[in-house]
Amino acid sequence: DENDVQASHAMSIGRMDEDQLYYMMSRGLTLAQCTSLIATGYLMPITETIQNEELKSALKEEMERKITELCSM
Repeated sequence: DENDVQASHAMSIGRMDEDQLYYMMSRGLTLAQCTSLIATGYLMPITETIQNEELKSALKEEMERKITELCSM
């Protein structure tokens, strides 16, 4: 009965921490590599909640593919 609720299919993790990016880039990583690593570290723990190993593996592969695709733009 809540008429003012809005739903979204997108997820946002906010801005990357500037200190994390600086630290990682000062060690030779590109911005795309840093972004990919941070996003992976944020999202991969979600897969640990899945009991089905086949599904868990497929989800991990898809997440890695999508993160790589998005971070290379």
